Amino acid sequence: MLRSSENMKPLAWLAAGALSLATAIPVTAVAEPGSDKWTYSAQIYFWMPEINVTTANGGDVDISFHDILQDLKMTFMGNVAAYKGKWSLFADGAYLNIYEDDSYTESVPILGGRRDLEVDVDAGVNMKAFVGTLGATYNVFDNQKVTANLVGGARYLWIDVDLNLDLSSTGPLGRPLGREINDNPSGDVWDGILGVNGKVNLNDKWYMPYYADVGTGQSDLTWQAQAGVGYKFKHADALLTYRYLHYEFDSGDALDDLTIKGPQVGAKFYF
Repeated sequence: MLRSSENMKPLAWLAAGALSLATAIPVTAVAEPGSDKWTYSAQIYFWMPEINVTTANGGDVDISFHDILQDLKMTFMGNVAAYKGKWSLFADGAYLNIYEDDSYTESVPILGGRRDLEVDVDAGVNMKAFVGTLGATYNVFDNQKVTANLVGGARYLWIDVDLNLDLSSTGPLGRPLGREINDNPSGDVWDGILGVNGKVNLNDKWYMPYYADVGTGQSDLTWQAQAGVGYKFKHADALLTYRYLHYEFDSGDALDDLTIKGPQVGAKFYF
């Protein structure tokens, strides 16, 4: 389960926003039914979301894609799939490493609120996260115009955060005060998912892929929806979609809920 710490408060939204970039795993692979031979695809993609987070203490934070991109150290997102007949198997994973530091001054009421103590804060957070999805699809409808597949599988989220806070101030009697806080909150959740995916062919080149799932397990609820347009080349597809992912966590976790939404571009290769 995801675990929280009271010492995370000054930068909790940064860690939450960073993990959110990695927490959505797209499953855009769509089976091509009818072939008795194994065929395969591999996709790389880049998601450009905005993130809305509600923390366990009721705080709301909105983080833009520009802010996330500025602090990104490393990321990889991709999936592979294998198809045979009406069945397909897929594996999808994303890794994220993000670092943010900030310095600011916080006013802390003292002496019953009669005066404020100015505290200088140097804060830094390094967050690593991985989200993976394993599953299968089964084709239930295909009339050459519309394809629909049932989806079943599991989604896994792992988060590790290194947090450092350096607090310093001058006390009421003019004496310097200081404290350093180091914390390493971490956690993981497993959720089973069920859904549907497919595509609508517009002509021999253009099509509209779609995907939706809902699940639960160690989180209270997770669901995802994605749709857009794709263009077929000889051995690859170019994709532009819009994605929406939502998580609701158990009470007592670091986050209450998070939503990640935004456009995604990608390329899928067949072999």
